[in-house]
Amino acid sequence: MAILLIRHGETPGNRDRIIQFPDTPLSDRGLEQAARLGDRLAGEPIDEIWVSDHTRAQQTAAAVERTTGVPLQVFADLGERSLGELRGRPYSELGFDPFVPGYQPPGGENWEEFHARVDRAWDQIQARDLARLDEGRADSHFAVVTHGLVLRSLFERLL
Repeated sequence: MAILLIRHGETPGNRDRIIQFPDTPLSDRGLEQAARLGDRLAGEPIDEIWVSDHTRAQQTAAAVERTTGVPLQVFADLGERSLGELRGRPYSELGFDPFVPGYQPPGGENWEEFHARVDRAWDQIQARDLARLDEGRADSHFAVVTHGLVLRSLFERLL
């Protein structure tokens, strides 16, 4: 059994280095990436898919849903860090790094709030993974489709 941690495909915001809104969709390239992911995972024994409430993650997860037949379960705590009023602005126009420790974006989440939310999500993932073992699903995989900063938070602090 494995927990598959997946970042969504490319968006116009990723490509053009613009801080994104939750409803930012995948680019054409991102849709192709998602389709390839779905094809790659079609033969895997995935029996549960959790996904962020952001459009780009849901579009990516939908490709896995199509090939595996496993329905998506949406979890807001898997959403990307909110940069509040900075959303929609190109990084090049900011004049500072919004990812430095201690930065509080206006109308957004500070790092402590974001990490606490990621920790809640990870606690839920671990609890569900243990429950899946108790249910006799040790031979199946658990897919989690989320965002770059969520994965960064997990990898740097918890994994």
